[in-house]
Amino acid sequence: MRLIFTLLVLCSVSVQSANAKTLKISAPVFPESAAIFRLLKEVYRQVGHDIELVVRPAKRSLIEVNNGTSDAEMARVTGAETEYPNLVRVKEPIFALSFSAIVNSKSKHWLSSWEEIAKHRIGYPRGYRLLDVRTKNMNALTAKDPVTIAKMVKAGRINVGIIVTSDANRFVSEVGKIAVLRPPIEVVTLYHFLNVKHRRLIPAMEKILIKLNDSGRTKEIIYGPN
Repeated sequence: MRLIFTLLVLCSVSVQSANAKTLKISAPVFPESAAIFRLLKEVYRQVGHDIELVVRPAKRSLIEVNNGTSDAEMARVTGAETEYPNLVRVKEPIFALSFSAIVNSKSKHWLSSWEEIAKHRIGYPRGYRLLDVRTKNMNALTAKDPVTIAKMVKAGRINVGIIVTSDANRFVSEVGKIAVLRPPIEVVTLYHFLNVKHRRLIPAMEKILIKLNDSGRTKEIIYGPN
């Protein structure tokens, strides 16, 4: 009898393993992507799936998740589902991303608000829809990546750059002759989005994320233990 029970358990495990699927998580490159991927890996492990990261330019990433080429979008602000109707949002947040303004270290501009920044020539990296919206009707341009924005600020080609805060702080020493305005100009909440074909995973994922967030485990996974 014990042998039969053991065989049944082994068969059950084999079926679960066969049904498990490695899902493609799509995302553009940004500083916190590796940390967020670690969190998602734990969440998906608990719902019985492994995941792999697929790096894509920001807009292409959304398009591929929307058409089902990729299975999920790593992290976006709420509202992505209105433009891409096959995306379904996991309602429990996964990360808070902050943006900071950078200026030339010789600049006399030290106020970090959209109202103040609107008076100047602005630059920011492509792929951030939030920044597209915030800078609409402003004297703004985009560049391929954040380091290009930092170099443009340093050279005086633009007055203010808007980039992810972690990049801004790093570029103070790596690029030089730039300063980070404080506090951050905006902090946004990021959510995970799945293609509609995987919508049945969402209730379980929300429960897992709530537990991880409430217990402090999310911070440990992303930042490491204190």
